[in-house]
Amino acid sequence: MYDLRQKMTDDEYEQDKQALKEFLCGYFSTGDCRSAQGSSICPVKATPRGGKVLKVRWAYPGCGKSGSLRLVVVAYCDEKRVVIAQAFARRDDPTDADIQDSVEDM
Repeated sequence: MYDLRQKMTDDEYEQDKQALKEFLCGYFSTGDCRSAQGSSICPVKATPRGGKVLKVRWAYPGCGKSGSLRLVVVAYCDEKRVVIAQAFARRDDPTDADIQDSVEDM
């Protein structure tokens, strides 16, 4: 996968990072991390250490309709901490095995 970060200016990166934070905070503030949010956020499983694994669809600036990312996100609700475990290009939509491998040690 190409290095997306190198293709973004510092301002674009910070804006996108903030937008992703706000998007995820909106989901977590509902108080129900067990439900899907449309087709954008889908709870998948839990890690052995108690993190909730989510598959998140995210479109970064200028990517167009087909260039978005699939993120494997682990939320540690008690700690109020979120970790992006893996990012996949849309065309490389992660399988269950890919997701499992991404969060194996989390």
